[in-house]
Amino acid sequence: MSLRTIAVTSTLVAASLAATATADIGFSAAVDGARAAAPLGTLFGIQQRQRNGAMVYEGELYNAGLTTRYEPRLNLETGALIRLNINAVSAANRANLQPIADRLDEVQVDFAAAIDTANTASARSDVQKVAYDIEAGILAYQVEYFDGQTKMYIDSVTGGVIPHHGADDDMDPTNPSTSVMSAIGLAEGHKGMGWVTIGLENEAEKGGNIVEVLLMDLKSSMLSVVRVAGDAVLSASDFEPAGNQASRVAAIRGNWDLVVTGLSAAIGAAEAAYPGAGIAEVEFEVETEKTGNTVSWKINLITAEMIEIDYIVDASQAIGNGFRFATAPVTARQGDYNRDGIVDALDITEVFNAWGSVNPIMDVNGDDMVGAQEVTAVISNWG
Repeated sequence: MSLRTIAVTSTLVAASLAATATADIGFSAAVDGARAAAPLGTLFGIQQRQRNGAMVYEGELYNAGLTTRYEPRLNLETGALIRLNINAVSAANRANLQPIADRLDEVQVDFAAAIDTANTASARSDVQKVAYDIEAGILAYQVEYFDGQTKMYIDSVTGGVIPHHGADDDMDPTNPSTSVMSAIGLAEGHKGMGWVTIGLENEAEKGGNIVEVLLMDLKSSMLSVVRVAGDAVLSASDFEPAGNQASRVAAIRGNWDLVVTGLSAAIGAAEAAYPGAGIAEVEFEVETEKTGNTVSWKINLITAEMIEIDYIVDASQAIGNGFRFATAPVTARQGDYNRDGIVDALDITEVFNAWGSVNPIMDVNGDDMVGAQEVTAVISNWG
């Protein structure tokens, strides 16, 4: 019998035993049990596996110096400790584990919550293993299932799902960084002095992708969406910000003097971190912290490996000094006009505040106007 056959047979037996077990304490209790069994270690992962003809939970914990590995084995049905294996860690394994250990202080989401998110996103519940992993620069939980194929990656900081796209997925259109930066230059040149880029989005058209560049006039707070295709400006729509947009624009104007790194430089940093990535969207963000306001560029991109992330660049620092990190992408739902993550009556109010006006940001049917179609978008995505 080949090694591959043995591995496949073992997986099938494990899945069968997991399915027929009369009781299962579940991963949440198993996580607690593993930590209690090895209090000197930090949990890096836990899995269900077959030991001596029975399914058990087996943890993977390491001491602070990554020199000792603890492997508590727990009864699947009762949670009782069966045994605790303690082994030395090789230098090669320490090198692999160190990047994870260096970032554990970032973790905001625990194992059980990551599994819940993965189960919801995958519509499965037969988790076989969950463990830390560095995925596209994100400290994530890799959640594996007994089918041997399904894997979900959950951001350990935000709790969001990190999408792994396939060639046939219905993805947002992207453009190479060089095309995006060229579009920014054309848009800013078209609008002239005083206009600054605060965001952009790619739209797929029959003739190819169009870059819609969002600019703001620093003096008047007027907004403009300039549509660029290749080396040509197709159109420009100027409009007054409405509702929540006005608040966002006021925050941007009030903190624009903090900006050191412009959007083109930020996109260049993203390209350096993820060569060959396609840029989908960009947004300038202002956040209020206890220590003061922070300004950053959020660049939604799809890496060459087809992993979608949000790459964040501190706009208040020069490139090379700015804090850059990646998170699971946050995509606003259609109809969420006030951008609070919920589509509800407040979004209807946003539509009425801008009713009958030009507002390409709120527009959902391509006419640049706000009207009945935008109300329909709220109702269709309510909740």
